[in-house]
Amino acid sequence: MDKNNKEILYSDFTSLDSIMSSVLQNSNLKQGVKKASLFKFWPKIAGKKFEKYSRPESVTNANVLVIACANAAVSSELTMFKQDILKKIKTYANPLGIEIDDINFSHKIWKSQQKEDVSQYKEPANPYKRDLTNFNPDEIELDPKEVEAIKKSVENNTFATPQQRKKMFDAIILDLKVQKYDNARKNNSTP
Repeated sequence: MDKNNKEILYSDFTSLDSIMSSVLQNSNLKQGVKKASLFKFWPKIAGKKFEKYSRPESVTNANVLVIACANAAVSSELTMFKQDILKKIKTYANPLGIEIDDINFSHKIWKSQQKEDVSQYKEPANPYKRDLTNFNPDEIELDPKEVEAIKKSVENNTFATPQQRKKMFDAIILDLKVQKYDNARKNNSTP
């Protein structure tokens, strides 16, 4: 036979089917194949945002799906959507004969299989967080009458200690200055 012409033998091909059938009759292997099949659907369930930062690890005997998360932020955010994820996972698990009653998201079991940089995951921007880059409270003046009214209101607070009243007053004044700064910035004027 010529080196360039390779002969392919199919004589044992029919026995491969019988081997697969006998392997899948083993209940542990069969359950393992089902779980592996379920885990393949995780990117569809988690979505693009979380597919790189989370992955299924196991299903416990108590029917709890264990998901490894890249960090605590991912774990927390997925926990917020737990009920939605549980509904989605059941649509894939039930046809496979796998029962999932709960999900456990854990960043403590994350092991990086790839040399990926999980620090690139960023929490969603907080819409309530203010940009105070150029904020200087000393440059913002408040109406003296307003400051005096706040001072009287805080002093009438008899349940607080003098130190607590001082902190309360300072916090209210600072918050007013931040509000004034924000409003001036939104209106493109100087505070």
